Amino acid sequence: MYGIADVWVGSQKDTGGVVVPQVSSTNVLESGGLSASRLGFKGTEDLGGGLSAVFGLEAGLTIDNGTAGGLSFNRQSYVGFAGGFGEVTFGKMWTSYDDIEAGAHSLFGGLDFAPEYAVMLSGRDYIGNPNNGFKYTSPDFGGISGSVSYALDETVGGNAEVTAFHIKYTGGPIYAGIAYQDEGTTGGLPNPEYIRANASYDFGVAQLLATYGNKKVGAAKTNEYALGVNVPVGPAVVVSAGYATSKDNAAAGSNKRTGFGLGATYALSKRTALYGAFTSADWKDGAGVKTNDISIWGVGVRHTF
Repeated sequence: MYGIADVWVGSQKDTGGVVVPQVSSTNVLESGGLSASRLGFKGTEDLGGGLSAVFGLEAGLTIDNGTAGGLSFNRQSYVGFAGGFGEVTFGKMWTSYDDIEAGAHSLFGGLDFAPEYAVMLSGRDYIGNPNNGFKYTSPDFGGISGSVSYALDETVGGNAEVTAFHIKYTGGPIYAGIAYQDEGTTGGLPNPEYIRANASYDFGVAQLLATYGNKKVGAAKTNEYALGVNVPVGPAVVVSAGYATSKDNAAAGSNKRTGFGLGATYALSKRTALYGAFTSADWKDGAGVKTNDISIWGVGVRHTF
């Protein structure tokens, strides 16, 4: 059994109502500032000959109101096999694209306080954990590993299958990953395709992070970029800062979004941390007129178990 309990208190404003529901500054107590709160169960059984059976069940929680979606395992529910060949699972799982998009490189965990979440469309509207899925994850080969996932549409004549893959390298201070996801077609019209590339380098005194994203729906395209830095200040404190921007091409309206964030975490133990952060973002249309003004600040606590 495992989980995360994460809650924060602060203020939210989103004049366009796109990222958060509050269109004017509102005091809030919310679940999941750094990490989405969850409760999960997973396990393995040794079947002999290097083969194991694996399973996982993971439910989303909202700490602020105590609900768990009727304790539906809406985050993950799978069963499969693992061995020297890697791991293959069946059910509802995070796509191979999500493994890279939502990886440890994301500033502030890639949730409410992450500037890339506020402005990068490919970081918010992709299908992260579709139903009816298959997933294969390779073993690690000297730091290099990969994954492929596929989810069925399950409708007669349906073509909205979700196909994704990634390859990544993790070794010493270096992380690099690239992923692709195609969400098929609906009614003969193309659904989104996504590309995401991430990299980070830990110098010891600071960790630098960089992200490139691309979203494509037919002729409409969006290019996205983010930069971040994590700076340890003593054994328990990490100060983080980041900047993100995304811009649509003419077919998508030439809209532009920019955002920045600043925050810090304080580790009370290996499993419990306090944090505080502020994020601000502006959205503008093709004529340069502001269409959305986002600001989020707060302090919180995250406990893992």
